[in-house]
Amino acid sequence: MSDSKPALSLRYYLTLEESQDGFSLATFGKKQLTQFLTPLVSIAILIWGLYLGLDGVGRYYVALGAFFLVLQALMRYWFLPMMFKRQFIKHQFGKSEQGIELFQDHMELFASGRPKQSFNYTDVQQFAVGKLTYMIELKNRTVIIVPKSAFDSTTDQTVFENTFKK
Repeated sequence: MSDSKPALSLRYYLTLEESQDGFSLATFGKKQLTQFLTPLVSIAILIWGLYLGLDGVGRYYVALGAFFLVLQALMRYWFLPMMFKRQFIKHQFGKSEQGIELFQDHMELFASGRPKQSFNYTDVQQFAVGKLTYMIELKNRTVIIVPKSAFDSTTDQTVFENTFKK
């Protein structure tokens, strides 16, 4: 690979589905233990209520645990996706062209309206593969979402994956 010519150059527009997949990778997919912690606490409250019995104070614990479970499910599967979709449409994120160029020792990011930014591969903190997208998180908390549909061939996709897998 030469520094004057990129090994891989991609330009793309994100769709709503691709953005949602990347967002879920960036948020829910990061900490596996913590995403199950609050539902486990709610289930523990429910079980504690059943242990105490439904005749006495236990019914309040059962109701509280069930309420927390329903609230968490609504937040994760209805409210957050709805708000994400609303913000995506409001700010028209999908209408701006984005891109990434991979060189031998660094990558350059392109977004219409902003100058190119250059990052070393050592700046990559996390790389995740989703159903529709790839998510790259840098040490400075910048998140890059690259759709799988942007690749022309599986060879380009393999080069991309091998660049970021550690």
